[in-house]
Amino acid sequence: MIRIMLSGANGRMGRAITGLAEASGDLRITHFVDLGENFEDPDSVSGDDVDVSVDLSSPEGTRKILAWSVAHKKPLVIGTTGLTAEDHSMIDEASKVIPVLQASNLSRGVNILFKLLESAAAMTRDADIEIVELHHNKKKDAPSGTALEMGRIISKVQSERDLKEKDGRSGLEGARPDNEICYHSIRCGDAVGEHTAIFGYDGERLEITHRASSRSILAKGAIEALRFIVNRQPGRYSMLDVIDEK
Repeated sequence: MIRIMLSGANGRMGRAITGLAEASGDLRITHFVDLGENFEDPDSVSGDDVDVSVDLSSPEGTRKILAWSVAHKKPLVIGTTGLTAEDHSMIDEASKVIPVLQASNLSRGVNILFKLLESAAAMTRDADIEIVELHHNKKKDAPSGTALEMGRIISKVQSERDLKEKDGRSGLEGARPDNEICYHSIRCGDAVGEHTAIFGYDGERLEITHRASSRSILAKGAIEALRFIVNRQPGRYSMLDVIDEK
């Protein structure tokens, strides 16, 4: 039995993970952490009945569960987005002590998309690049963590272009610069998530898209991630490690 502390238990993803864990037979959530009433604070948890922590909360919640996991030497899965550069540095430091699996998106398909983008970026070094993402109207951060990760992947492959990030367009901005990645964020209804990278040329364009039709794919990814990370050595891991093992 894998015993889990779930941070962000009252959110959509937290509730989805709870349902899968209850139906699994080999997983048990021993601590439900959240800011709302009737939820726990990690500082009150001894860690004796926790094998792994999963964080799908907020940057503030991530910082708290990260500190707890380091103090108690427990593996951690982080799926929270909207983190700062300082947060990522803290995660780097924590991975020297505990195994940390961090993913901007926990779905298998999105992480396959990341690999496809590496190949596409290597062959589109003179294309106009746009990234469009669509999410539900309750999502707080924009662009999404997944969209930003897509941009980072392309920028790393095309480092010689020194691509600049831009959030949307408005007004008479003039001609589009060559060294730009522009993000467009749509918030509408209950959309689970959709991400498209567009590589544009005169006369043609290439679009690579991932569409999520169910939040369950993210919860399933979180379950796969925690099963993967629970007995690992300290270090940084990703969903690609989980996929490669499968």
